[in-house]
Amino acid sequence: MAELPSGFGPGPDDKDVTADRWVGQRLTRAEDVGYLRGETPFIADLRHPLLEDVAHVSFVRSPFAHAHITNIDVSEAMAAPGVLDVVTASDHEIIPTHSVFPEYFDAIFAMPLLAEGRARYVGQPVVAIVADSEAAAVDAAELVIVDYEPLPAVMDLREAASNATLIYPVGSGARARTPSSIEAPGTNVAMEHLHPHTPAAFEAPVVLSQNFVNPRQLPTPIEPYGEACAWDSDGSLHVWAATQRPHGFRTQLADYYGVAESKIHVTAPEGVGGGFGGKVSRTPEEHVLPLLAQRTGRPVRWVQNREEYFLGGTQGRGEEILLTLAGGHDGRIVALRSEMLKDSGSCPGVGANLPSRFNSLGAGGPYDIAHVEFEATSVVTNAPQVSAFRGAGRGPYLAALEMMVDRYAHHIGVDPVEVRRRNLVRAEQMPFTSGTGVVFDPADYVGDLETALDAIDYPRCRRDQDDRLARGDRVVMGIGVATYHLMTVGGGGEDAEVTVEADGTAVVRTGTTSQGHGHMATWAQIAADELGIDPADIRVEEGSTQYTADGVGAVGSRSMQTAGVAVQTAARGVIEQTKRIAADLLEASPTDIVFDPNGPDGERFHVAGVPSKALSWAALVHSDAATPQDFTCGDHHDVGSDNSFPSGCHIAVVEVDTETGAVKLVRYVAVDDAGVRVNPLIVEGQLHGGIAAGVGQVLGEVMRYDPDGNPLTTSFLDYGIATIDEFPPLELVESETATTFNELGAKGVGESGVIGAVPAMHGAVLDALRRCGVDHLDLPCTPQRVWSALRDAEFRPTRSEG
Repeated sequence: MAELPSGFGPGPDDKDVTADRWVGQRLTRAEDVGYLRGETPFIADLRHPLLEDVAHVSFVRSPFAHAHITNIDVSEAMAAPGVLDVVTASDHEIIPTHSVFPEYFDAIFAMPLLAEGRARYVGQPVVAIVADSEAAAVDAAELVIVDYEPLPAVMDLREAASNATLIYPVGSGARARTPSSIEAPGTNVAMEHLHPHTPAAFEAPVVLSQNFVNPRQLPTPIEPYGEACAWDSDGSLHVWAATQRPHGFRTQLADYYGVAESKIHVTAPEGVGGGFGGKVSRTPEEHVLPLLAQRTGRPVRWVQNREEYFLGGTQGRGEEILLTLAGGHDGRIVALRSEMLKDSGSCPGVGANLPSRFNSLGAGGPYDIAHVEFEATSVVTNAPQVSAFRGAGRGPYLAALEMMVDRYAHHIGVDPVEVRRRNLVRAEQMPFTSGTGVVFDPADYVGDLETALDAIDYPRCRRDQDDRLARGDRVVMGIGVATYHLMTVGGGGEDAEVTVEADGTAVVRTGTTSQGHGHMATWAQIAADELGIDPADIRVEEGSTQYTADGVGAVGSRSMQTAGVAVQTAARGVIEQTKRIAADLLEASPTDIVFDPNGPDGERFHVAGVPSKALSWAALVHSDAATPQDFTCGDHHDVGSDNSFPSGCHIAVVEVDTETGAVKLVRYVAVDDAGVRVNPLIVEGQLHGGIAAGVGQVLGEVMRYDPDGNPLTTSFLDYGIATIDEFPPLELVESETATTFNELGAKGVGESGVIGAVPAMHGAVLDALRRCGVDHLDLPCTPQRVWSALRDAEFRPTRSEG
């Protein structure tokens, strides 16, 4: 591998590069050069020999959230200049039989490639146009005439759960999803997770209930969805997609097109412009592109524009959560019950399954609560599919739990910090089996809380807050304290393969993908410590089904704990294989061969006690006694039930202008335990991004729809994504408790920032509002909503002198 470009490599705060280990050093990401210079191609700019003479795809989309499609006239579009094909649902025989989780959802809910009989959300693709140029495809789409018969839209979750209006009734126009015709299930409920209720557990002096509404959000990556694909002469399908899960996408395409997985090659290019969970589930547009390439005999490309993304991109969040907490006047929580309604969107995918896979297991949060109950119902609605978004299946729920703890503390007249002290699982209890039956790995929740309180000088913050109120300041202060943990991985494993090459460099291949995760640096650091090869001489290849047989992808803060461990194990495997060759050359037993990763002049292998006679990687690879296979080793690491729980404490301090409702974040402290930090610089970057996403969620990121399912948020003009000027410097304090669940000692970190930020920020706003008579405010806390809540509480600010 070539040297890192000038200015890239160890950061200014690095450990000494002569240190014994690369793990723990702040190596910057070599791939950033291409991003910063605009040289790394996204799907729109991708070039490949198979994509020569590529055709372009555009879609006619439904303007209705729910409607019968009574007629489609494509004659004018088909005759338009440059048009190669115009396709509707009636023009193909591909019948999807499942979504991401076929074992969980009724087949009737499967997403069609193009709308069949009914449109079920605004923006759903109804007709596909293939043309010689993008302009010709877009122009032809304007010539298609579609007749619709509007139907009542179901947007309210409780209305959906009531089944008053069915989105998938019998005879709704969708083709049979099995070889024999089936009847629709007659319900909007896609999935249920039920838990028996034990009323006696809630017989406590204090019982509180509160409903929390968490609206839909968009992950908003720099690059929306996009795909290019081509059929090769041997019948194999090559797909390039902006995806977080190449292997999972391959499995879906194999099912749709009846092609063996071995003949489908899916690649997430080096320049996937962000994912954040939104690129876990696939869109109908991506599913239909291979069909269009097949029909036209041409490679095809589709690149989603930002307007299309706001209409039909997979979204995150979308929950109503009713929490009931029982406890004593002493601040001890004895029981917790949660009842969730989850928005699946028009067809259930990853989002619909998150409550069962993640919420239910971590329902008690980081607290020692003896009795925990969790129920969830996922329903379909007439809106785009809900997939994942950073902190998926944990963030909204854990934020609601933290707000409930604050509410409990306020009710019994105890400081919210003290209630946390009395209920957090303590370090000496680890590993701890929770009330939901999962095991928490080692951490110090209470210690991280105290560290954060000291860093922000909590007593002084409270004094400043009281002083403002006493003066009658127009701008009031709020302090939000959030202790968190989150279950990561969620089961499953990753493949990795390590090869030492003839020139003494190495290649690492994994089944993961990177959308800014920094895997090129971290995988190289892990392998470097094992192999004794400089990270700059280790090439990382990932993001393609051609590199490894299997892979889950970059989801659930899993990569380091699965692929990272597999890289370490595979590297050690190469060393053990090489010892046998060294033993032959040195005329010794393999058990007597010592590998020294820091040997002088690159000479690593020698007989124990005889370091003066040593062999380098290059010498061994070129040995007549060796074959290339001797220097390659693979591993698949599955965590089983050992899902680590990264944790921490975040504290936000905000100012709320009681005359305008404006919220300003003035200070932010975060203490985060991600276990062993393979690359602290990348860990901090992940925390920065996560915190920014969480603050944005509280301040204004929300997808809004009217009762008829029409989107009211259609661009960045009305989607309140957080901008850099809204942030003070983020004060990050490192906490490190190595997990015992994997040999690296690493936990996840990609979602920690947002899971700590939402409750800290929301709690700070509510803390300020409670002092003005406002009991609760659901997200987002926009100036208008804050101002209206203050007026409803009949709060009248008094301007202080000066």
